[in-house]
Amino acid sequence: MAKSNRNLPEDVMIEVLSRFSVKSLLRFKCVCRVWCALFENTSFISKHQRNNNDDRLFVTYMVTNDEDDYSYPTDSFCLFPDETLADLSMVELDFQQPMREFLGGPFDGIFCIHGPKNDRLILCNLATKESRTLPKRRVVFPRFCSISDTIMGFGLDIMSNDYKLVMIHTLWNEKRQELYEFAHVAMYNLRTNSWRDFKSFKSDHYVMSFWSGSLYLDGVCYWLSRFRNNDHAVILSFHLGNDVFEEVQEPHIPESEPTILGIYNHSLCVLLSHNTENYYDIWVMKDKCWIKQLSIGPFVGVQRPLGFWKKGALCVVSTSGQLLLYDPNTLEMRDLGVTCFDVSVHIYKESLIRLKGGDNLLDFDIPWHVLGVYQTNSC
Repeated sequence: MAKSNRNLPEDVMIEVLSRFSVKSLLRFKCVCRVWCALFENTSFISKHQRNNNDDRLFVTYMVTNDEDDYSYPTDSFCLFPDETLADLSMVELDFQQPMREFLGGPFDGIFCIHGPKNDRLILCNLATKESRTLPKRRVVFPRFCSISDTIMGFGLDIMSNDYKLVMIHTLWNEKRQELYEFAHVAMYNLRTNSWRDFKSFKSDHYVMSFWSGSLYLDGVCYWLSRFRNNDHAVILSFHLGNDVFEEVQEPHIPESEPTILGIYNHSLCVLLSHNTENYYDIWVMKDKCWIKQLSIGPFVGVQRPLGFWKKGALCVVSTSGQLLLYDPNTLEMRDLGVTCFDVSVHIYKESLIRLKGGDNLLDFDIPWHVLGVYQTNSC
């Protein structure tokens, strides 16, 4: 085996290695210095992210203390280790990190949480068990202004080969009791461990919500938003390489509206909801044009769609709060065994993105061998 490895061309070896799990690659680092350096190379990390097809369903939801009527709901997180969802066993995630609030993720396997100590932001990588506390920002907002809402995105700037976290703050003018004209954008560079702030688009044109989520594809972050003056939907994009915001018009279909963004066959897609008939269309962007991919539904007893899974499958929540998965290929609606409120779904993909240079390794209270051997937990 060793002899055949030496005879393999370098590009073939890199292609083969990029298809291994993060756990395996971390063990392979001790093979030689070349491999150790390779697995920390941004280009290889990005290649591994594209070639790794072991997507897993990550679920966030709210829970309350049944014994305390006055307790605030808290964030809870669980993961379906089986990437095929044939086995619906779940593991409950405990970040073991002081958390004031959960801000977002997973973005390429990276989670962002708000720590209570000095209001610091913390990035976490579950696969490598690393975290990094981001440096404190010194932000001076315009007079009488405070943060009204914050949305974020994370991804690779393909121009500089650096991972970046972008935070968009919508500001509220306390004196005038209205939104401040411009949004405030903060950009964090992973390589330099530094922030950069700048004024951006006219935020009073848009209604942007944290709950709409963020999507990353090929160096661009996307958010589903709305025009404030007429409530029409618009997709807002941000190019991580040149700091440019753009509007992407959604497919204009009468009596329908976009509900969620997703990725379909490595292309940006949007789910259009038909208001009156309770069925949906999936539209995919090809060469800057929207193409209708397929129609699904109508659904009975479905409250709202939550997000895309693999091969056009769609996660929805029922009117009774059950998490369901609809497969358009088999027309099957499956109960995933989660019943709760304020549920959201995301695709979790292991990542080699290193957060070294920050904190020590996280002490996650989760048996990570579970990604190969399932353990049942109740969500």
